[in-house]
Amino acid sequence: MTDWTSLLTIERVDAFGAGVYVLMAVIHLDLWLHRKDRPTHLWLAISALGALLVNITGQLVRPLLPNAPQVLVGLNMMGVALALVSLYELVQAVGLRPVTRRARVFQVLVFIPVVGGFFSSAAVLGPALLIMAAGFLVAAMHNAIHDARRGDVEARMLAAGLVFLFVTLMYDVVSSLRLLPRTEGMPVLGFTVLFLAAARALSTRFEREYQELQSLRAHLELRVQQRTADLQEANRKLDALAQTDALTGLPNRRSFAEQADRLIVQHHRAGSVLSVVMVDVDHFKRINDEFGHHGGDVTLRAVAQALRGALRDQDIVARWGGEEFIALLPDTDGAGAVHVAETLRQAVAGLNVVHNTASIRVTASFGLAVHEDQSSLEATTSRADAALYCAKRDGRNRVAVG
Repeated sequence: MTDWTSLLTIERVDAFGAGVYVLMAVIHLDLWLHRKDRPTHLWLAISALGALLVNITGQLVRPLLPNAPQVLVGLNMMGVALALVSLYELVQAVGLRPVTRRARVFQVLVFIPVVGGFFSSAAVLGPALLIMAAGFLVAAMHNAIHDARRGDVEARMLAAGLVFLFVTLMYDVVSSLRLLPRTEGMPVLGFTVLFLAAARALSTRFEREYQELQSLRAHLELRVQQRTADLQEANRKLDALAQTDALTGLPNRRSFAEQADRLIVQHHRAGSVLSVVMVDVDHFKRINDEFGHHGGDVTLRAVAQALRGALRDQDIVARWGGEEFIALLPDTDGAGAVHVAETLRQAVAGLNVVHNTASIRVTASFGLAVHEDQSSLEATTSRADAALYCAKRDGRNRVAVG
């Protein structure tokens, strides 16, 4: 005689379990479809579908025993195989371990009794399937516990769920043998707790990975900013080197031309006057011959410092080439330029250049020209250079106006 009260209780438990399994399967299958690089969602969804298949077929088979249709028995066995084999795959994926070839062979062997269950009695095939499927559950539990001992938080959650499932399944088997009081729905309770634990483990895993990714992104952005700053600084230094004379530290000819062009435009608009002074170190070849090229270099550096020190901040002085220098004097007319040039001449003549205990006497000749509004910088420089030639011709160490 059928115990309808007991059967009704079982159906309620199974209905609850079916709802949990459907929810898990739908959610994690959707997650996998959006992120197929995360197989853990797929294996959890397949395991939930397997448990759902066991749940549904169990409800259909139970009232018909022992004359249940063979196809229902086969589907029930397939659900068992899918649920437990997928749990093993889930643990392997969470632990980032590949599935070995031997495990693949055992997975295929598990489904042999399943296929046989569609065509023959499950009296022998059923226990064989349960033993093989239980082997995968034990293997999954062992691997999860091993990962948990290494400090993997997600593996710890998964291991707790697997242990709880194992205990409930063992209780169900023992109670079915009347060795313990029978409590219906233990497998449903076990799978429900396991799936919730697995879902929480996956959520924690991907939240941690997201935080690590954000941290890595912030670190990379910081590195990129630092590299960008370093590159900008390197470019600034290269640009400075490209515009600076390496020997004297003064602007080179290119840099002088760029600065002078800007100043000329500004002063042309303001209606002010500028002057150009050309400087040439006297008898520089003799200095090189007597004191060597190093002595010549020391002399040029000393002259450069003297020129720069005697000029105003707004004045531009540069090395023009060889032993020649050039200066651009804003807001300076002819008389003012003569005064500045004379100051520069005295500054150079007063130098005490010492090289290897020897004293090098230095003088320089100066030629200047006032820049005219309609003239070019090249033309003004040419007039200053012609005046410099006159200063050289007339005895050096003097100022000439062009």
